[in-house]
Amino acid sequence: MSPPCGPMLPVVENPLFFLDYDGTLAPIVDDPDAAVPHPEAPALLRLLDARFPLWIVTGRDLQALSSFLNQSLHAIGLHGAQEGIVGRDAHSLMPDAAAEALRRLREAVPDVEGLRVEDKDQSFAVHYRTAADTDTAQAQLKDWLADLPDGLDAIWGKQVVELRPDGLTKGTAVRRIAGQHPDRVPVYLGDDVTDEDAFAALQEMDRDVCTIKVGGGDTQADARLDGPDAVMAYLRRYG
Repeated sequence: MSPPCGPMLPVVENPLFFLDYDGTLAPIVDDPDAAVPHPEAPALLRLLDARFPLWIVTGRDLQALSSFLNQSLHAIGLHGAQEGIVGRDAHSLMPDAAAEALRRLREAVPDVEGLRVEDKDQSFAVHYRTAADTDTAQAQLKDWLADLPDGLDAIWGKQVVELRPDGLTKGTAVRRIAGQHPDRVPVYLGDDVTDEDAFAALQEMDRDVCTIKVGGGDTQADARLDGPDAVMAYLRRYG
């Protein structure tokens, strides 16, 4: 179906919001532990959550995310492998075999100066943005993941590689949730390669959707916003 949004990004009637965190509600920073939300985000999220169904969709662990968003919001964590409420109950969807394979990989992360491992409950990400030579660091990480165990995917993002179970993505999560709200128009905002899974999954549904890429880079989203400032300006229009 034709998307209800385009370059002019009109306000969508009866929205179902899916909002990425890093790069969308918070600026991208070198240290993931310093990724505080945009100053306007907490108040806007409270307003939108009171009026519309809203989900945070993130690669972060939901308990860890509560240190930035201290709000009881519905959320998908670990790129689709976790579901729950930010800072409260979170249900793992990860198979035991995938969790064990991730544990073994975590123990074998290459010893490269400047690499930073971000632990995410049963999963993890390896950031190489601060490595002395990012090309060399990336090459060593690719060698490490050359024989990735069955049942796992390696997702390369903005100078980071994240490990996740095969078959659990942001796309599978948002399709499931959108199916529970047939009278709503899914509106997804995200900036990362993992958000492309969600854009594609929603666009394949036989219904109106609005997919919005935040920032630069290739995308299959219907529209684009420059960054978190533009995201806040867009979301304010629903108040």
